[in-house]
Amino acid sequence: MKFVAAFLTLLVAGPALAAGHTGHPPLTVYSDRHQTEDAAVFEEFTKATGIPVELVDEDFDPLFERLTKEGPQTPADLILSVGAATLWRCAEAGLLQPIASDAVLQAVPADLRDKNSQWVGLAYWARVIAYQKDKFEPADVADYEDLTDPKFQGQILVRSASSLYNQALVASMIASQGAVPTETWARGLVANLARPPQGGDTNQLQAMADGEGSVSIINTHYWARFAASDKVTEQEVVANVGVAFPNQANRGTEIDIAGAGISRWSSHAKAATQLLEFLLKPDAQRQFAAANFEYPVVSGVEPAPVLAGLGPFKIDGLAVGKLGKFAPEADAAMARAGWE
Repeated sequence: MKFVAAFLTLLVAGPALAAGHTGHPPLTVYSDRHQTEDAAVFEEFTKATGIPVELVDEDFDPLFERLTKEGPQTPADLILSVGAATLWRCAEAGLLQPIASDAVLQAVPADLRDKNSQWVGLAYWARVIAYQKDKFEPADVADYEDLTDPKFQGQILVRSASSLYNQALVASMIASQGAVPTETWARGLVANLARPPQGGDTNQLQAMADGEGSVSIINTHYWARFAASDKVTEQEVVANVGVAFPNQANRGTEIDIAGAGISRWSSHAKAATQLLEFLLKPDAQRQFAAANFEYPVVSGVEPAPVLAGLGPFKIDGLAVGKLGKFAPEADAAMARAGWE
């Protein structure tokens, strides 16, 4: 991972340094997002401000351990992470400081940021139900709860319980329905599986195309990668796939975020705040979100055309700030339900 961090540091900071912007020390971003396209956004920030960005990219657990061990000696200024639960863990561990920028807090809807302002969402995706259009109708999958219906026996494809995406979905259900009803739902889902949970969301879509099942739970950005692909073979994977945003008549569809918070021990908190403000400007929002086919958090900024084509939908925003709190309960509930 040191090689990855060094490479991305050169990629992000190099052009600015070559242009003579050497007056400000590098702003260090710890990220588990693994999006090489983010470097282009950081380059634009450097061009606009003269502040170089040093990007350290690793999985969350190693980054969390590193931050905890480094403490006041950490070089990290901004923590960029995939999932409200991971940012919640950072806040609970005392690794973040409150964001004081009115520009940031006013740009991000209250449901998509920490109630104590220690982290904010920068982009989001929805966990939706994908279905074969020649076998089911949108009304068949109107709610997540519908997936326990016996008509779906042997039809449902899903990734494992260890997936942070599935843990977030179950945590959101616990937040709104309670632990017992959610565990009952998980048991009903398991009873309808077409095969043992495995692979990622793209694997579920491919399995649908291969006839292994006809319904799956996926994130919108995985579907969008196929739908927007310039490869006919990938477009064909989702040609017969409908996308349903569940629970539109009640709590809304579960979403999760890619977001960020300022390190508690940041040596350049002002510059970190500037970066957050920059990432929430319309042009940067489009670029940052489009890199992974995500939805921008700033109102009025359109998502990528492939997502815009799905239309607007009601989100379960109230659950976002609770995903970390209920993640352990979600993990336990899935285990008891036999969700491998």
